[in-house]
Amino acid sequence: MAVMSESIEIVDAPERGRFELRVDGVLASVADYMDAADGRRIFPHTQTAPEHGGRGLGTQVVRAALDEAVASGRSIVPACPFVLAIVAKDEDAYGALVA
Repeated sequence: MAVMSESIEIVDAPERGRFELRVDGVLASVADYMDAADGRRIFPHTQTAPEHGGRGLGTQVVRAALDEAVASGRSIVPACPFVLAIVAKDEDAYGALVA
């Protein structure tokens, strides 16, 4: 039996204010953000296409977005309940940056 592998790519799309996760080139999940003038990155919304739900793709795109905020020295505002849940689960990595 052959095992099919998927290509997963996560990119920052600043012109759209979001991180995008694509599966085999198809947009599957997004984490929207807004950058405030004071250096905070606000995460108001995430969404995963229903046909891609339940596979952890939303968590992957949110973690990529949070990791980039950490790397760039931004504080974060997890306005989206899903983002807040991920921050709460991994407080060691993200908790100190919550504005």
